[in-house]
Amino acid sequence: MNWFAELLDDVIASGGDLDPDKVADLQRARNRIAEGGSLMTRHDGTERLLYRIDEATTIDQVASVFGQVPEEFGFSDVSLVVLNEGRACLARRVISTLPEAWWQDYHKMRLCEDDPLMKTIVSREHELFLDELLPPPPAPRRYTQVAEAHGIGCNGVIFKIAYPTGLVAAVVLNTTRTPDYARRQYRAFRDDLRLIAQATCDALVHFSQVGAKEVDPLTAEEIGFLRRVALSEDPVKALAVDCRHTAQVIQTRIIQKLGVRSIFQAILVAARYGLLDAAMFHPDEVIPTRPLITGWDMIGGGDEVDQVARLSA
Repeated sequence: MNWFAELLDDVIASGGDLDPDKVADLQRARNRIAEGGSLMTRHDGTERLLYRIDEATTIDQVASVFGQVPEEFGFSDVSLVVLNEGRACLARRVISTLPEAWWQDYHKMRLCEDDPLMKTIVSREHELFLDELLPPPPAPRRYTQVAEAHGIGCNGVIFKIAYPTGLVAAVVLNTTRTPDYARRQYRAFRDDLRLIAQATCDALVHFSQVGAKEVDPLTAEEIGFLRRVALSEDPVKALAVDCRHTAQVIQTRIIQKLGVRSIFQAILVAARYGLLDAAMFHPDEVIPTRPLITGWDMIGGGDEVDQVARLSA
């Protein structure tokens, strides 16, 4: 629901007893209607931030604008984290005002394996408040203890941005203030925050593609080779698999095409580009439903009349 509709609902419910904040909001809405503007944004600085994101020429400029969100909207920190790239292939996946030391500890302590924020958002369509996700004492508080050690607020809100391509991003707004404060700020500026987050994510996707190396098409044999290695329980053995070309030749060709240093990096790049999504079957993977007819393997080579003669002999 648009913030203006919620405001009118509040005014109707108040029975005419208006507080000064509601009067100010009504005046702002009236001015925007008179100017022919949109009521989608509520904060006076939203259009300025959106304009600066639109005018940015690098992702670093976009990140700088996004970094102003906490100060403008009353939070301590903000992060945009791409959880699933879908059919995109992003060079960078996180924009955050959180300190670098937090991200170092996040990876060093493997907090990603038990992140109470990220593991829930993909399956949810609406916002989630951090105080509802973070386990209260006496439950294990490893995540919150590390956050508090870095001065990071453990109250706030997390919401999702999803694209038809399958890309999913989580936007986390942290505050050191109370859960009720976080709810009020988010609900007051929900439309503004989502507009800015969407514009930031669009820019992240765009600038991740600018100057990206075009991937030379892989042959069915090359894709089949990568798929076999990726799915194998013994990758070293899979690397030596029989191909039309020698295993070393096909590896070298794949590495050159994808511009990587190893066949294992090639698998990651191919997976990110969606090249391994389509099933490319190697002949050895096909299980016949009936035994081969004797002599059938002769067909396909030599003179056709000679084949018939040998089959009928």
